[in-house]
Amino acid sequence: MTPATPTVQTRFEAAWAECAAGHAREAREGAWAAERRRAAAGTLSTLRPPRRDEELWRRTDFAALEQALPGLDPCVTGPGARNVDDLPAAVIERIAAEAGNLALVVQRDGGTMFEQTHPALARQGVTVCSFDRATREHEALLAGRYGSLLHDDYDWYAALNAAIHSGGAFVHVPRGVRAALPIRLFHWLSGAGVVSAPRSLVILEEGAEATVIDEQLSEPAEGAAFHCGGTEVFVGAGAKLTFASLQDWSRNVFHYSNARADLARDAELQWIQVMVGGRATKANAWFNLNGPGARAYVHGFMFGDQRQHFHLHTLQRHLQPNCTSDLLIKGCLKDKARSVYQGLIQVAEGAQKTDAYQANRNLLLSDQARADSIPGLEILANDVRCTHGATIGYVEPEHLYYLMARGLPRIEAQRLIVEAFFEPVLDRIPLEAVRDRLRDEIARKIG
Repeated sequence: MTPATPTVQTRFEAAWAECAAGHAREAREGAWAAERRRAAAGTLSTLRPPRRDEELWRRTDFAALEQALPGLDPCVTGPGARNVDDLPAAVIERIAAEAGNLALVVQRDGGTMFEQTHPALARQGVTVCSFDRATREHEALLAGRYGSLLHDDYDWYAALNAAIHSGGAFVHVPRGVRAALPIRLFHWLSGAGVVSAPRSLVILEEGAEATVIDEQLSEPAEGAAFHCGGTEVFVGAGAKLTFASLQDWSRNVFHYSNARADLARDAELQWIQVMVGGRATKANAWFNLNGPGARAYVHGFMFGDQRQHFHLHTLQRHLQPNCTSDLLIKGCLKDKARSVYQGLIQVAEGAQKTDAYQANRNLLLSDQARADSIPGLEILANDVRCTHGATIGYVEPEHLYYLMARGLPRIEAQRLIVEAFFEPVLDRIPLEAVRDRLRDEIARKIG
């Protein structure tokens, strides 16, 4: 946590807070939510952007973003969509095979442009809507949860999100309900000069099940854009959630996000984290195993080229006994791309019979690419099984030779090796169309 050092709010922060207040009025945000927004703005005024001498920012430089921030606009919302046909072409392409058979919330820049709840889900009592709508229609569900996992004072960017958020999504699956269809969330940036700060909340009550796919896309553009997201996930006792976060921004986008998940007794979470786009990305994903028997399976990959920078920070927090967490993050880098993985398994006092695993595997395709891997353990119980590991290496010449000796050109041989490297993660993505698109993106990046 960044120490709270009193500072003076800058002009752009004040202007953004005013913009956010105007947005909240237009969206008829609930009074309680507006008050939380004002409190977050107060917290923001006591913080400053993270510095490079802080451990979690030592290897990631957002200086270019900080310089661009005063020129960005969080008030850009764009037109709404009357139906699916009005959505950005990239979004339509991704839901083409299932457009009429899913629940959907689409954010464009700083606002929600479309939301659709399928009748089958509505009959089950499943709620899928914008976060703005949820603040005025589902206060009872949000109360006590919103902000309970992701604290405003975590750092300057978290406070910024809480103060200026707009858009985002709300998903609620009632007790014992198995959501009949997947829920798709999209965040779309229409160009340069814009800020998107969505806040999303996912709640699965006891015994519920659901699949939520959260995708981030943008129009290629010259000039900076910024996504500053916050997501809180609650998985009730015995509930099962598959949540996939797929980041595929254009190269002008800076990305910062905080995701927090809380698992109750015997809950199960499948979490997939993919980062392939953007200029510089810093993502924090924390998992609280907060009930005996809870299980969190975290899988993901990063694939960078040119000068892309990815930084993923994960925290597996074992707070109760007999919980399991299993994390595998893979990274592949070419050209001058760089990745940073920082992960920690925390086992609280009394969290006996913990079974935790953490692995980060990296494959370098060029001498100028770089991967930093920093796994860690912090254990306060004495009857646990916790292991971690990390590898960084190049494509094995013997593997290339074996494939090339069978007639494959070098690039095809390399493509097969990289695809095989990612396949264990791709196999866990629940939708075939999404898997196929990511395979195409991997193939495109290999060249």
